[in-house]
Amino acid sequence: MKIIKLTSLALVILVAGFSTVKAQNGEEILTKHITAVGGTAKWNSITSAKMVGSMNMGGMEIGITQTILTDKAMRMDISAMGMNGYTIITPTEGWMYMPFQPGMDKVTPIPAEQIKASQDKLNMKGGYLVDRSKLKTVEYVGKDTMNTVPCYKIKVVDNDGNEQVAYIDMSTYYLVRSELKVKVQDEDHEVAASYSNFQKLPEGIVMPMTVSAEQGDITFKTVELNKPIDEKIFKPEAPATTPAAGETEPPKKEISK
Repeated sequence: MKIIKLTSLALVILVAGFSTVKAQNGEEILTKHITAVGGTAKWNSITSAKMVGSMNMGGMEIGITQTILTDKAMRMDISAMGMNGYTIITPTEGWMYMPFQPGMDKVTPIPAEQIKASQDKLNMKGGYLVDRSKLKTVEYVGKDTMNTVPCYKIKVVDNDGNEQVAYIDMSTYYLVRSELKVKVQDEDHEVAASYSNFQKLPEGIVMPMTVSAEQGDITFKTVELNKPIDEKIFKPEAPATTPAAGETEPPKKEISK
C-alpha cells in the first residue's frame, strides 16, 4: 500500500514538473524571439512607420502603403484598377473607402467591433509578438515544420482572450507563421499569415518584408521609421471628382465624424 502511495506521489510530481517545464519553455522561446528581432527597447522607440509595397492577388498587382502613428492611428492606402481606396483605424473610430469593390464607393464608418479587433494595427509591435505586456499566457505545445523550416509551436493568449498559435523558427527564433482565432459578429474565424524575407532595419529591429495570407502575398519594398507624419491623413475625406479638361480640381471635403 505504501509503495502504491509513493508511486502515485511520484507520478504527480512528474506531471507537475512536466507542466512547469512546458510553461517555462514557452516563455523562454518567446523571450528569445523578442531578443532575436531587436529587443523590447528598440521596438518601443518606434513612433511612426510608413511601409510601401504591393500585393499580388490572382495575378493582379495592388499597390499598398501602410502608415502608422504609434498608438494613435493607422491608414492603409490601396491602389487597384486605376482607383485609390483606404482604411483608417484610430482608438475609437474607423472608416473605409474601397471604390473598386461593389457598394464601397462611399466613405463608410467601420463597426465598433471591428475597430476593437484592429487595435493591434496601431502599433508596429502588433502581430509580431514583441510586446509581452499584451500577452496573458504563453505555452509551449510542440514542434512542427513550416515550408521546410523546423519550428517551435507556442500557444499565446492575449489580455483580451484572443488565442494564437505561433510558429517560431528553431534556428533564428523569428516568427514565421501565426494562426489567430478572432470573433467577428459572434462567429469564430481563423486568420493565418506566414512571414518571410526578414530584414534588419537601421533602427535595429528585424521585420518580415513579405507577409503571405489567403488573399495573397504582400511584399514591402521600403520601410521608413520615426519620420514626421501629417495627422490630417487619418481623417476621412470624400473622394474628389475628376475635373473636366481645363477645369481646376475641386478641393476634397473632410467627412464630419
